[in-house]
Amino acid sequence: MPEDQQDDFKVWVSNAARGPNQQGLDGVTLKLGRQVCKTVTIGRWGRSPDEISKTELRFRTAQRDPLGGYDFDNAETWFCENDEIPKLQAFLNENLEPGRYRLVGSDSPAAAIASMVESGAVDAGELLHRLSDEAGVDLLARALAQSAAGLSAAEAAVIGERRTLINEVRELIGDPTATERDVQQRIGEEWWLFGGRYVGVADRRNLTALDQFDIPLLGADGTLHIVELKGPSIQRLVVRHRNHFIVGPEVHEAVSQTMNYLRSLDEQGQGLATTYRSELGQEYDMRRVFATVVIGHPDHVRDDVSEAQVDQTIRSYNAHLSRIEVLTYKNLLDSAERALSFEARAYERDEPTPTGDVSDWPWDDDEPF
Repeated sequence: MPEDQQDDFKVWVSNAARGPNQQGLDGVTLKLGRQVCKTVTIGRWGRSPDEISKTELRFRTAQRDPLGGYDFDNAETWFCENDEIPKLQAFLNENLEPGRYRLVGSDSPAAAIASMVESGAVDAGELLHRLSDEAGVDLLARALAQSAAGLSAAEAAVIGERRTLINEVRELIGDPTATERDVQQRIGEEWWLFGGRYVGVADRRNLTALDQFDIPLLGADGTLHIVELKGPSIQRLVVRHRNHFIVGPEVHEAVSQTMNYLRSLDEQGQGLATTYRSELGQEYDMRRVFATVVIGHPDHVRDDVSEAQVDQTIRSYNAHLSRIEVLTYKNLLDSAERALSFEARAYERDEPTPTGDVSDWPWDDDEPF
């Protein structure tokens, strides 16, 4: 190839449909060498030229075949599509520093703000100061809620904070000197640890005349669910009795205490519900309340008792209870961790957006020019 033609490249444009819903295919020859031919094509699909639902940028490298042409049927290929294309374009067009970037449309409010900050028309420090006051935070929260990206980022941040809490509670539970009070203070109002059936913690102002509950959970339908937290480090969580295991005395004591709570609510609940409704404007359904006792951890049980034996013994015990369930702290935290992992996967999955009846045209059948 003459030297004065080495930098030449061939471009082709086709507006004719070459497959179902294809609205055009453009391409360029990057290299036509002795050993390989490198091409780039950009294809568009949609119901019409004005209604494009998918764009694909494809790179192909074909080796020279024995007959003197190029083997496009077995070409090496890779592609990017839709939102991935402007990211590649930005990378090629700009001298970027290492870091993470987000593409912003030139006509978007974010681009306008960035332009004003860069030009000096707006002071960045003053902008942050304005956003940090109460009105600015409220405005920023509303803006994030209206943006899919902002909402996803906020949700991901919540998941991250909750994972941090779970790890901190796990570390606390692992300390054999941790007390019941330590755990109560750390879990506090974190009602989400107990599952998606709950929306918060009810007002603790003496729900009964004699008792004060560790965590009175409020269900989505206004019902109460009482949580009793006990110490995490209990060696006799389960004990051997003859040829079997039974729950230890501290479990019996915690369950009996919770039974008394439920009995008090059964006897006083109707009157208390009226008082809360009239005096505080709060609706609590206290009829036939259920409860959960969280106690102990398999790691703190005697060495001759396995985790499976602990779980089986407590499960057998729960099978004979009607309105109370016993959980270990490991059960509670593992369940909360699984729920967070499920939510995180929903945000982290990179699934293609369905494009209706747009099909993926077999590119290997295309001609390079």
